[in-house]
Amino acid sequence: MSIHADEAVVLGTSPYSNTSLIATFLARSEGKIRVVARGARSPKSKIGVGFEPASRIHAEWSMRASGNLGTLRHCDTVGVFHRLWADLDAMNAAAAILKSMDRIFGAGEGDEEHFDWLIAALEALDAGADAGSVEAIFIAGMLRRLGISPGLMYCHSCSKKPGSERAALDIAAGELRCTRCALPAGQAVRLKAGSVKAFAEALGLAPGKIQSVRFHPTIQGEIVRAARALISFHMGISLPARQPQSS
Repeated sequence: MSIHADEAVVLGTSPYSNTSLIATFLARSEGKIRVVARGARSPKSKIGVGFEPASRIHAEWSMRASGNLGTLRHCDTVGVFHRLWADLDAMNAAAAILKSMDRIFGAGEGDEEHFDWLIAALEALDAGADAGSVEAIFIAGMLRRLGISPGLMYCHSCSKKPGSERAALDIAAGELRCTRCALPAGQAVRLKAGSVKAFAEALGLAPGKIQSVRFHPTIQGEIVRAARALISFHMGISLPARQPQSS
């Protein structure tokens, strides 16, 4: 049995017994971790408070060499993103981001770059950045960090230059096609010209720039839909449905 300690973000929790729960978090160096937090559901427990989704914690846990479920030894809350629970759009975007990270990574997967990208997105939401834009930028940025960025130069098939018309993203090839280059049904996601430009911008954004970018809701939806399709096809992972923003 080995002892580990790392900074982490709580992705979610689930009941384990009447008094305990299983916490899933993304650790800066250790990747995705699942631990049993014994007594965390007890009314007198101080541990459960630190396991609210999106909480930043410093955790210490033990893990058997052959297991994927550890046991929490100690946990300190490092920080809480308070705005996420006061703004419905921010809360929905954060929930989608956390669930996506949970589904994308298996036990021990994920690294410091993924951790920093997650923190940057949560900080942007907490600072009041447009929730739909943050969600779209986050999932687009994850494509690059997962090594499945699409090629967004028109048109990969006939070499047509960028224009003002819609294009189709070939999910299997990860390349754009113009409207004259037909694709098999179900293999493409349609993108407006503005969405192509925004998608390319989102793919290249640095963590510190997330707060400064705002996309039109229609463009947000097209980016998220395309990114989800790429992850589903190339990784075999179905991401949670996107929640509509409040009016």
